[in-house]
Amino acid sequence: MIRSAFAICSLYILSLVYTISAVRLELRGTTNPKRSSALPSRLFSRAPTNGLVLQNHADISYYANITLANQQFRVLVDTGSSDLWVAGNVRDSQDSGKQAIINYAVNSVTGPIKLAELKFAGHTTTNQAFLQATPSKENHDGTGILGLGPSAGSFIAQVLPGEGAPVLDRIFSQNRTTPNYFTILLGRDKDPTDFFNGSVTVGEILADYTAILNEPKITITKVPASQSDDQHLQMLLDADGVVGPDGKPITIISAVEQTPNKRQPTVVLDCGFTLPQVPRTLSDAIYSRFQGSEYRQIAGVGGAWTLPCVQEVNVTFKFAGRTYPLHPLDMSIDPESIGLPSITSPDGEKACIGTFQPFTYDRGARPNYDMVLGMAFMRNVYTLFDYGDFVVNSTSLADPYVQLLSITDVAEAHQDFVTVRLGGQDTTATRGVKGIKSQTRSTMYYIIAAVGAVAIVVACSILFILRAKRKRRRR
Repeated sequence: MIRSAFAICSLYILSLVYTISAVRLELRGTTNPKRSSALPSRLFSRAPTNGLVLQNHADISYYANITLANQQFRVLVDTGSSDLWVAGNVRDSQDSGKQAIINYAVNSVTGPIKLAELKFAGHTTTNQAFLQATPSKENHDGTGILGLGPSAGSFIAQVLPGEGAPVLDRIFSQNRTTPNYFTILLGRDKDPTDFFNGSVTVGEILADYTAILNEPKITITKVPASQSDDQHLQMLLDADGVVGPDGKPITIISAVEQTPNKRQPTVVLDCGFTLPQVPRTLSDAIYSRFQGSEYRQIAGVGGAWTLPCVQEVNVTFKFAGRTYPLHPLDMSIDPESIGLPSITSPDGEKACIGTFQPFTYDRGARPNYDMVLGMAFMRNVYTLFDYGDFVVNSTSLADPYVQLLSITDVAEAHQDFVTVRLGGQDTTATRGVKGIKSQTRSTMYYIIAAVGAVAIVVACSILFILRAKRKRRRR
């Protein structure tokens, strides 16, 4: 439901795979033939062996195929929205006689609500409601989005109650033995040591990540009933829960009225966002300290920080007392890798775009969240979303929750950065921080001034003594 302008314009599309007892989605990173043959097989074991393959395009999109009425569509799997829409004519679908508009942060799609058989590798959902959009320059024929967010945020369900239930609701309702959760794992395109397929599963856990079941269950916070259509998969960050590059916490004051502790920001986990959307104060605190960093307007992206690509940035998030370090390769992105012109820093170095971007859209006067943690964050965790009582007509009394399993090793991530950005030569210790030189210069000025003051005092003392001696001689 929430989407940045950059994500909307640059997203390529995802797909899902469903099995009868559980739903599984496999995401595959773009293959690098120079690297993949040398990688140990263990790196690929993190993705399920069956299901449809998804491709990762430069870490800005993950996509695959679904089948509607025996036609294939490439759809983005999106935890930030709740509805299914496709661009193009679904020939053997049934018209519901209703129209809908699905709104995103800076974009929308409109069209008739239709019903069709939806297939996911052996799993069939009959009369699945979806919006059929007219193909356009932005929404190519045969593409779309599949939302996995709470049904309360479904625009289709509001227009077509009952029949318009989102895909996950239909799956959970059809098979009551399937646990009401799904998980998501995103791969990293240029990771030289842990290049693996990403996955989405429904009702099951990836074999290599069963430890996630031992992680804290973080309650999904609910928005006021009057704003239920703005419900997302969101939770509270710990107080002082962002540790900056200097190892010190970055204070963030929540703008969400219903949050009791204003030092705990509400964050949305949205795999549809390429660049996490954060308050300007947070983005400034992360990037402004580095030599060569600059906040600027970038065509196709909006306002964002840029910094030398060779600058390593380390940030850690904290949820429920657990720490989640972020890979430095996820803290900035080379504009050329995503089809944008190259950027140069004020010092003449090749510059990258800081991925934690100040909000590019207006959240309104009474926002229900403080930041959106997109792909750049979610590549560092294996995430489980339990729907609890979010499912339509559910009798469950359990609160929905999120579990996060950290998958980033700090030492390994540093070496990855050195390999990818620095050509294998670790020069990170030589990088400067803004203000150090000026502070040193100021300190020297103080020392010189102090020495001068002492010299003046000494000279005055000597002059006073000499004058005193002369007066004595005259007497």
